[in-house]
Formats: sequence, structure tokens, C-alpha cells
Amino acid sequence: MADRLRLAIIGDLHIAVSREEADARLEIDPGRKLHSLSVELAEATVQAVNAAEDIDAAVILGDMTRDSELFNHEIALQIVRKLNVPCSIVAGNHDMLRRRPEHSRYPGVEILDRNDFCDFYRGHGLPGATTRYVVPLPGDHTLIVMDSNLSLDELRHEGFEDGSQDDGFVLADQLAWLEQVLEHCRDSGHVPIVAIHHSIMDHSPAEEPNHILSRIFRYWQVHEAGRLRELLQRYGVRLVLSGHIHAQSVNVQDGIVNLVTSAAVSYPHAWRLLHIEGGICSVESQLLGSLPSVRNLQYASREWMNEGMGGMIREKVSGVPLLAPLAGRLTEMVERSGWWPRFSDGTLGGFRVDPALVPQAGGINGMAIRQVVNVLDDYGRWKSERPDPNTLRIRLRD
Repeated sequence: MADRLRLAIIGDLHIAVSREEADARLEIDPGRKLHSLSVELAEATVQAVNAAEDIDAAVILGDMTRDSELFNHEIALQIVRKLNVPCSIVAGNHDMLRRRPEHSRYPGVEILDRNDFCDFYRGHGLPGATTRYVVPLPGDHTLIVMDSNLSLDELRHEGFEDGSQDDGFVLADQLAWLEQVLEHCRDSGHVPIVAIHHSIMDHSPAEEPNHILSRIFRYWQVHEAGRLRELLQRYGVRLVLSGHIHAQSVNVQDGIVNLVTSAAVSYPHAWRLLHIEGGICSVESQLLGSLPSVRNLQYASREWMNEGMGGMIREKVSGVPLLAPLAGRLTEMVERSGWWPRFSDGTLGGFRVDPALVPQAGGINGMAIRQVVNVLDDYGRWKSERPDPNTLRIRLRD
């Protein structure tokens, strides 16, 4: 059929190669980003896409490197150039010059900011000069690539703190550009598909305004995302592709499906194949099963994620006086429940903490434990009310 399109979606690569032996800088996010395996994971993902049949194009959803170091971009570019199909790159927050703690920075290393990033990938994922652009795709589809990042100078100009460097923003000038592009799509009868690094709606209950964790997780999505959704809805956009969260996730709001693809560098190391025909988009999740250095990747990575997140939880809980005496047992509860890996691989729907795993305590400590359990269970309830992010069908046109 004339409207057929097969599109590969690749999540955040986060290429990070060691500059010295026992490089502790690679482990700045233990368990969640397997920086030391990032090159193998990216190469295996590209090989899987190349092995799939009849792929028309690929989209990489941003965060090409650890922190936009030139030496990591040089490796990322070598991998991108191995793709057998045209590729479009979305700029991510890790593709910008950022402020980082001293212990995680490489002194004296060249860092690319937006303009450098555009020049570096010119002709190999970016058109040059801009990180917001339009790509015509087969079957009368148009890919609209947006940039949801602000440079440090732009943040200050808009009145935001440097601490907002990982947040998503779509300012008025980009909304005006987007409206012009959508008007052209409507007039030409093309079906628009939008790609943007940050999500444009909630992907967890913790992002809802009154949630106890909302201040931590609001950075996942674009600030004032409702303005963007209103514009997309007005022009009939049905599908928005995002990364950033490092999870297989989906939500539907205002008639728009926001499909998030997990990072190549993080469990479950999935990429997506979108098959579009007859106005229907069928989504398939493809998991990497092994690497040359890791035979059973899915099992090993799930265990590494549990261990890494467990360590982070233990550190956070140890700083809360009410919970500090129970830090070890709470960490064990979260690890044994598999809560975070299930969030990441999209199977958290219906989750409830096994009562046998819940530490027993009375008084205020007991109340605090129940609150933690309620937060975990709330994710399972919330996810069960959304579509399965790993197999779904999306109607792109009436």
C-alpha cells in the first residue's frame, strides 16, 4: 500500500568509553546506565536494526553520550554511520553542555554544546544548523523532530536555575515553528509523527502535582506540556515518540499517544519497530538477548539494575531518620519485589508488594513503611490503567 512505513526507534545510547583504568566516572548512575557496556549495546542495537527486514528509516531519541564529551561523540558517530537506513537524531539533555559535580567530570575534555552538536552530526542524523527539523518519510508521513532542551545561557535568560538543566522546555518560538509545520502537513495531507526527547505527559503517578514524589519526577516531561498537547491535538497529531525516561512506557491524553522507548544503555535494552499501514501503527518491542561479553543479557542486566537501584535506595533511606534503622530491610523489599526493573520493561501493571516482603515495625516506623509500600503499589495501579507499552496499535488517521 502507498501509506506503508516501517520505522525503527532507538532509545538513549549514552556512549561512554573509559579514559583510564578503573574509571569511577563511568559509574555515576549505577545499575540504571551500563556505561561500561554502552558501546557494545549500541553496536548490537544497530546490528539488530540492520538485520530487520524492510526498515525505511531510524530515529535515535537523544542522549548520544554520557555528558556530550567529544571523545564519546566520536565513538557514537562511528556507530550511527553503520546504520543501513537513513537516521534522524533527536537532541537530548546529555547532548548539551551541562554543569556536573567535580567527581563526574573529565578535566580538560572538550564538550559539545548545541551548535557543535549540529555540526558534528551534520549529514549523519542531523541536517546541520538546527536540532528542530522535518523529515519526509514514505507513505505520506512526516517526521517532526523537536528540541526540548535549553542551554545554560538560555536557562538563565528564561529565569531558570542551572539545576533545571535536565528538564524539558518548548518555548514560544518553537511552538510557532511547530504550528507552521503542522499547517503544511494538514494542507498536504501528510500524517505527522513527532519526536522529542522529553515526554509530553505523565508516565508515572509521581508526576501528578500533589504526589509526595512530584518534585523529583516532574523533570521527566516538558514544562507546561499542556500547551504543546493543545497544539498537537488541534492539528490531529496522534503519535509522539520520546526517550529520556529509560523505560518502556505509554500514556494517552488529549487523543495523543506518547510512546516512550527505553534506553539502549539500560535494562531492558529494547528498541521498537513501528509498522504503519492503512493508517494503523503497530508497535513491536525488540529486546537484545546477548552481547559478546554478556551471554544472558536480560537476566544479568535486570540483576545489575536491581543491585544498583537498591544501593541508591539504601543511601536515600539512610538519610531519613524514621526509616534509617530499616534501610537494609526496605532495600531488600524493593529489590526482591523487582519493582524498578518491572517499571523499566513495561510490566509493572497490576503490581503489588508481596506482604511477606514488607518489614514489620510498629508506631511511626510502621506508618512510614506503609507509606513506602503504598507508593510502590500506586505505580502498579496507575500502570494497569494504561495500554501495554510493548504491544499496541495506534490509529494515526481517521
